[in-house]
Amino acid sequence: MALNAAAEWLTERPTVIFILLAIEVLAIDFLKLPDVMAFDRYAFCDTGANLTLQYLVSHGLRPAVDFGYHYGLLPILIGRIWFRLIGLTPIAYQALMVACDLVIAWAIARIAAILRFSATSLALTAITLGFAMQATYPSLAQAVEAALLSCALAEQSAGKHRRALVFASAAAFTKPSMGYVYAALLIALACRNLRGERVVTRALRVIAPAAVTSIVIAAILAASYGPAALIHTVLPLGGAEAYRALHFGFFTGKGREFWDPHGLPWGFYLLDASGFWIAGTLFLICSGVAAIFYLASHGDDPELAARRNEIIATCAVLHVAFVTLFFGNQYSWIYYAYFLTVGVAAAAGSSAIQRRVTIGLCVMGIMAWTDVAFWERRWWQMRERDAVTAGLWASPDEREEWKRVLDTVHSQRAVILDSKGAIELIDPEFEKPVSSCLDPGWMLPADIRRKVEQISEAQMVVVPANIGMMTCRGIPAAPEFETALKGFEPRMRGKFFDVYQRPSSPNSPAAK
Repeated sequence: MALNAAAEWLTERPTVIFILLAIEVLAIDFLKLPDVMAFDRYAFCDTGANLTLQYLVSHGLRPAVDFGYHYGLLPILIGRIWFRLIGLTPIAYQALMVACDLVIAWAIARIAAILRFSATSLALTAITLGFAMQATYPSLAQAVEAALLSCALAEQSAGKHRRALVFASAAAFTKPSMGYVYAALLIALACRNLRGERVVTRALRVIAPAAVTSIVIAAILAASYGPAALIHTVLPLGGAEAYRALHFGFFTGKGREFWDPHGLPWGFYLLDASGFWIAGTLFLICSGVAAIFYLASHGDDPELAARRNEIIATCAVLHVAFVTLFFGNQYSWIYYAYFLTVGVAAAAGSSAIQRRVTIGLCVMGIMAWTDVAFWERRWWQMRERDAVTAGLWASPDEREEWKRVLDTVHSQRAVILDSKGAIELIDPEFEKPVSSCLDPGWMLPADIRRKVEQISEAQMVVVPANIGMMTCRGIPAAPEFETALKGFEPRMRGKFFDVYQRPSSPNSPAAK
């Protein structure tokens, strides 16, 4: 009874819920600092590509036209404003991640208050908040989309479909994927149980604010980056092509490694987020089916139960859409995990059985932090900040080898040959970037041409051979790069980096 009374007191005070969630967000972000501010993340992996993207755009190159890019233009515009105020640095990017996380936390706090979350629901929300949102996202587009769609859920939970549709429509300009699905679902929900002319009238009333918002955003983005870039980034065609090239997908692609990790015992699911995610998914789908039946039988009921069931059904549909349409590699489960947390938390109070299942999910959620705690403790023990790595966190052997690389290329015309990252902006020893992402399905012929031209004028080429995630290592998968390197010879082969030197350069062993 005391827990229920405390939950009731909290749900009457959304600001208090937000403050508690914000404290948790900031605590998690701090505990993950050696990971989210790791040198390899920014130097050679996806996170750094956000900084390179801003650099390329500031030098007149158009996203999806002059260089490969499959997300929306709105995050680029937001980043342009943010980085102009704070500076184009890793710290500025992480500060923007924290800002997006706080927006998500505020949206979840509103949902919890509006839907009168029970003690079990609030407990699950607190336990899984670190899974629902991320201390950092590989792309700014993912963080902005999460913030917008979370706000849409909050507005929908209050019965304000038009406002929710505005946020969902804006999300389509961050990633041309889930925003479209959510927008279509909102229109269908707003117009259910209507007949004849009322359907058209209601649909127009619901759509009008979102349509105006979309037109204004589209006009601003077209003026900023060109109509061609806007057209390429509001359609999901490029993203679908990249998914095929990278063999993404939940059931048969690389995403299978998330739920079917080879060589690991079944107990792995109890100590990793995948176990909670799988169990929560099954529970949400079952709860979503029940919620859909409730909505179908109760008509346009304005009461709290109807709104709660609508949120459960919405989260279930969007989560299934993610699994079947938008799931990428084994790490992509993080992108829409807030649908799972909100949907399961909302379903917890629907019946006694669902409440008991949710308690079990809370236990699984607590156990899932075992894997996170292990790795974060390891990163705190292994990594340190250093001037050699531009104040970013790295292990001692990584720092030492990177120092060798810098000593080797010093005073030479050096180029980094990697698939993504921002080391050219972090360290002045290297030529400035000419491409954002050189992954299959992303890189354009213009990306390859500019990079090959840059290599042709270089004396040194550095390749991150064994650092960061698998997708950030080695020579990019295009034959033109292998051909370009034939004019070089190995100068240094390390544990993490390979350095190639043109034989005609003054310090080459061949020249001597």
